[in-house]
Amino acid sequence: MPARPSRRLLITGAIALTTGALTGCGIRLEDDAPELPFVPRREPIPGEAALLAVLGTLEDSDVLHSAQRAGLLRDALEEAQVPVALLDEPAAPGTDAETAAAFEASVRECGPPLLRLVGQLTATHRISTPLGDKTRLWTAAGTDAWQAGEVAATALEATRATMYALDVLAGQTARPGQGTVPEAALAASRELQGLSVRQTTAAGDAVEPIALGYDRPDDLSGTKGHDWVVGSFVRLQAAYADCFDHLADDRDAALEVTQWMVTAEEISRAQFLQDVPELYGDGEHQP
Repeated sequence: MPARPSRRLLITGAIALTTGALTGCGIRLEDDAPELPFVPRREPIPGEAALLAVLGTLEDSDVLHSAQRAGLLRDALEEAQVPVALLDEPAAPGTDAETAAAFEASVRECGPPLLRLVGQLTATHRISTPLGDKTRLWTAAGTDAWQAGEVAATALEATRATMYALDVLAGQTARPGQGTVPEAALAASRELQGLSVRQTTAAGDAVEPIALGYDRPDDLSGTKGHDWVVGSFVRLQAAYADCFDHLADDRDAALEVTQWMVTAEEISRAQFLQDVPELYGDGEHQP
């Protein structure tokens, strides 16, 4: 007859079974939960404190589409298994400096799957709120080559394509049916040229030769030329947003991309205003 297990062995087995059931079912303790024996504490996701501060800021905002933006971030954090209790009461920072720091920290610290969304949210918030005008609160653009120079080279190519669209529009004559040639097109092209210089430096050895031409509509009469340029700026924002997918290992570069998105919108704002999207960089054409 086999020996009966000791009481000590039974207790140990019961504890192991309970602990396994808790962890196997995905139960995670809140950060401030009391310690329970044999149950591991929940580790916050990368950049969690900053991300929750950004969520609180978006939920407190009254600008267009802010509720939708907050919903996008909340859904992403819930999918990343941040406890609902934390998502239900996120605290917004108390000052502009703290808010800017939270957005920048979220870009620098978030996990790779969140980087594109967080980058777009940061750029969009800078574009859509007065906080974006307080440039002293934001990290200045870099001056050195990126680790991923090919990513900057791709952004540069998109910038050149938009400059081409502006130059074509500026070259349209003011004859009947063709519309008025906007001086703003030349001014915007020159401003983008300044951005392209920085992107050339960031790309380093990955810079490609300038293309001889880009796709353009056959008919640019009336408002069609203007709409084409607006669409080109929308596509430019989308090309910049695509950079986030390749910059998980260079967060300084990712943060600089948010500045490029802001700059592109500022250039387009005067004469080539885009409809305000839910997220800048969504790629939808908005004539």
